[in-house]
Amino acid sequence: MYFLVGIKGSGMAALALILSDLGYEVAGSDESKYYFTEDKLRERKIKIYPFSKSNIKEGYIYIIGNAFEEGIEATKIKECGYPYYKYHEFIGKFFEGKKIAVSGTHGKTTTTTLLKDMFSAKKICYLIGDASGKGCPNYEYFIFEACEYKNHFLAYSPDVLIINNIELDHVDFFKNVKEVFKSFSKLANQSKIVIVNGDDKYASKIKHHNKITFGFKKKNDAIIEIIDQRNGYIIIIYYNNEKYRFILPFTGLHMIYNFASSFLAALTCGIGLDEINQALINFKLPKRRMNILSYGESFLVDDYAHHPTEIKALYQALKQKFPNYPLRVIFQSHTYSRTFCFKKDFVKALMLFDEAYVDKVFSSKREKENDTLEKKVNKAFKMFPHFNLDVLNRIKKDEKAVWIFMGAGTVNEYIKVIK
Repeated sequence: MYFLVGIKGSGMAALALILSDLGYEVAGSDESKYYFTEDKLRERKIKIYPFSKSNIKEGYIYIIGNAFEEGIEATKIKECGYPYYKYHEFIGKFFEGKKIAVSGTHGKTTTTTLLKDMFSAKKICYLIGDASGKGCPNYEYFIFEACEYKNHFLAYSPDVLIINNIELDHVDFFKNVKEVFKSFSKLANQSKIVIVNGDDKYASKIKHHNKITFGFKKKNDAIIEIIDQRNGYIIIIYYNNEKYRFILPFTGLHMIYNFASSFLAALTCGIGLDEINQALINFKLPKRRMNILSYGESFLVDDYAHHPTEIKALYQALKQKFPNYPLRVIFQSHTYSRTFCFKKDFVKALMLFDEAYVDKVFSSKREKENDTLEKKVNKAFKMFPHFNLDVLNRIKKDEKAVWIFMGAGTVNEYIKVIK
């Protein structure tokens, strides 16, 4: 039996679903607070216990989530000498078959979702960052996200590696983007085929003997051309003396990059064009990735964007989709360290919107309380009013607008109150 400590984490919840599909008995523990990730776990009747030392008993194999490596349960597991893995260690050792890893600072979840749809006719296991996971006995492929945080992705040796972009994000671990680049270079060296965004400043510098580059620039192996963008995109990808035409049902240039990388990975693995086009027809954005709800004459958008680059990409996509609507954003930043490091970039990105409001920073379990840093963050965002009941009532009055609830924390819970 597997017992997952921190089972409500997005990756951990997905892993629990995979193990259950593969026939293993699975249970886990976490905080009592509700997270959307627990819905599918409860549907499968996977038991979730509140954190307690009494959960830790002999006879289990334990998998410890990254945020709880120093928690009371992890401490007891180690003291008792029970067998355990850290999350990334387990992923690296357990899964067999052909491994397709999706990495990059941005776009991992959407790209992995596109891939699993393209491979739907194959026997696959997949693990996605929106807590989606599926196991298949005798699987041929394992498709999964590979996150750079604390170099965890160096536990993996992919057959195919996608690098969508490289940028500084986890500032509580990496000092600068050069350190981030070194980590991605190491992962590339552990991979058989590397598919790289050739337009990205740092990803394009990755060296590998079996590298495929993609992008709009003519120097790339696979060159993208936009033919039409009035309703989504019509694009052509020129690759290996072939010309591939696709109708993309989404907006935002970042989505074109996500699609291009997944297309090349699928093509490399022998997936046919019929399967790829069917994946586009069936495609639904992952949870918390530009999820749009209609509300009278208005629209409510739930999005996970929590980095200045992601915010600008979301703005561009929504401006394209809703050219005649004002865009009003409620932003909840994630971690004080990230917010303070990128404070100027956050301000510039939020200023793009017609109106911007901020909610209290959603701090990480890995982050120690720091009153001084909190005050500095509040000062940096002082030009933006705080989201409050008056704004909530404005939304309920159904003014014609697009209201975006943005961030990696709990800001999307306001949508439930409105609806």
